[in-house]
Amino acid sequence: MARSNENSRQSISVVTCTDLGRRRTNNEDSFLVLHLDDRSDHREPLNTVFELGPSGLVLAVADGMGGHQSGEVASGLCMVALTKVLLGLAAAASTLDETSQDILCRAVEAANETVYTLAQERPEFRGMGTTLTAALLRGAYLDIAQVGDSRAYLLRERRLTQLTEDQTVGNLLLPEQGVQMSEQVKDMLTQAVGAQPKVKVALTGTALESGDLILICCDGLYKVVNADEITEILLLPVSLRAKAEGLVSRANENGGPDNISVVLAEIRKSDGL
Repeated sequence: MARSNENSRQSISVVTCTDLGRRRTNNEDSFLVLHLDDRSDHREPLNTVFELGPSGLVLAVADGMGGHQSGEVASGLCMVALTKVLLGLAAAASTLDETSQDILCRAVEAANETVYTLAQERPEFRGMGTTLTAALLRGAYLDIAQVGDSRAYLLRERRLTQLTEDQTVGNLLLPEQGVQMSEQVKDMLTQAVGAQPKVKVALTGTALESGDLILICCDGLYKVVNADEITEILLLPVSLRAKAEGLVSRANENGGPDNISVVLAEIRKSDGL
């Protein structure tokens, strides 16, 4: 059953930033902020406030992988495909009765098909893929679709909650007793957008409250900045932009072994929530 979007108009502050890190020569991350009501998409660093209507706002991070520049191609193409499908679904009045999870799932599956097809057609892109974590804010609810290990977090009343579960070999075998594996094997992805013909999209969601902070990031952040450090930075009495930049800076201070991308959103006080 679709959730009601009545009295759902609210303001969302959004900041995005990305950084090469200290050991990489190119940035294979991509991010997206897609306003489905005015059909505007943003893939460059951003610091703005969005007024939301019934269709909602999409926040997404993709972390590409592959030889040469294939990872960059995979993550960028994923975001292009995701945007196209989501705008098409939002434009059709009947789809607004679909659940947000249905819409997200269909869009991610289409993005997977697009990236996979190019990888099969072009030998130089064979084997490329990308993680993808995409969140759709509609009304007072947040729905999340995930493939891979980019993460979504929620900070509420000084408590940080991880909303996604990494799709890795380590997590897949976690229930098994006595399984020994290296950290490298443990962190291997069990699936990625474009790496196989079909993906199983992990879906989750949560109700939102005024003052909530939503963080979507790649592993270049959370593998070197732990949850306590993330919480500490998000609780600082500074602007949302300063918090996002603080997360990136801390990742670089802690070694910056990978690209770092952050999408940070704050649910502002309004009559809708």
